Amino acid sequence: MRAHNRLSYLTLILILAWLTLALPACEKQPAPATPTIVGPHLLLADDFDDPASGWLEAADAEASQGYRDGRFFFQVRAPDLIVWDTADGNFQDFDLEVSAKQASGAPENSYGVLVRYVDEGNFYRFDLTGDGRYAVLKSERGEWQTLVDWQGSAHVRPLGEVNRIQVVCQGSEMTFYANNWVLVSVGDSTFERGDVGLFASTFAEPDVEVEFDDLKIWTVEHP
Repeated sequence: MRAHNRLSYLTLILILAWLTLALPACEKQPAPATPTIVGPHLLLADDFDDPASGWLEAADAEASQGYRDGRFFFQVRAPDLIVWDTADGNFQDFDLEVSAKQASGAPENSYGVLVRYVDEGNFYRFDLTGDGRYAVLKSERGEWQTLVDWQGSAHVRPLGEVNRIQVVCQGSEMTFYANNWVLVSVGDSTFERGDVGLFASTFAEPDVEVEFDDLKIWTVEHP
């Protein structure tokens, strides 16, 4: 009788232990949470390796542009001429980055990006020069207005060196960078959205050649 009681007691302990281990496995486990993606996402990227990516190739006596060696280039041979091309997009709040280099020509000539491009007479223009200066201009109905006059910066690399250009547009605020350094911020609400573009420009001196590479445009939240 004593042996029988001991066996029953051990059996009960084993059953309870089994239930303790088995019950959690039988319970319904909560599904893993779906991660929330927070932050910018890529709207456009072009490394200019593919000549079919959509930029115009053209040439005449005054200027030429096109794909070459994995970059997009502009060559402007006439004085007082700006030549550009646009990405065929429509962006409002965004973060644009592109690498650019003045390969040759007078260092006083300029190159850069266009933002909130509505049409050929209405857009913002961010210039860098081969002698280390920058400016921000606006074309409104074909008339030029200076938003930030020409000034030098040690953060703008000279002719022959690559500059990483960045423009962040949030509402009416536009911030302009060179090589991860804030050069200037401008508030202007004339154009709220539009295309983006690349350009090269001459002034009194003819001849400038500029190469662009690794264009990226990201979303950015409105403040």
